[in-house]
Amino acid sequence: MLHIDDYNNLDIQKLVYTAHQNNALTAQILDLYYENSLHYDDIIKAIASTRKSHDVTLIEGVFLFKDCLMASLDVKIFLPITPDTARKRYLSRKIQVNDHRPASVFDDIWLPAFTRYCAEEQPEAKCNFSYPVS
Repeated sequence: MLHIDDYNNLDIQKLVYTAHQNNALTAQILDLYYENSLHYDDIIKAIASTRKSHDVTLIEGVFLFKDCLMASLDVKIFLPITPDTARKRYLSRKIQVNDHRPASVFDDIWLPAFTRYCAEEQPEAKCNFSYPVS
């Protein structure tokens, strides 16, 4: 099992969260987050590596259906989620991991990135299966 969060680009995320904290979040910084918040080359390498020793590799997370990863994914399952449900889960996870950032991080950074991802990548069209999340 691979978790996408293990491949976060912490330098980019720190820059974006700092800009948010300082009320200096711009469209350019949001673009930087969307394009570079994950180390996609490392994800591709991890998938290839696990295939050498495991018959099945699951990778979970958001932003998986970008073109650079598609060739590495055999079966693609998309779990569509409403913004309200995603926000509730974000707030719950914030407590679990002792994340002290404000909930506006979700509203101002994550949700716009996810909305853009769905519009540009159309994960429901790229997936083999789709199961709504409640």
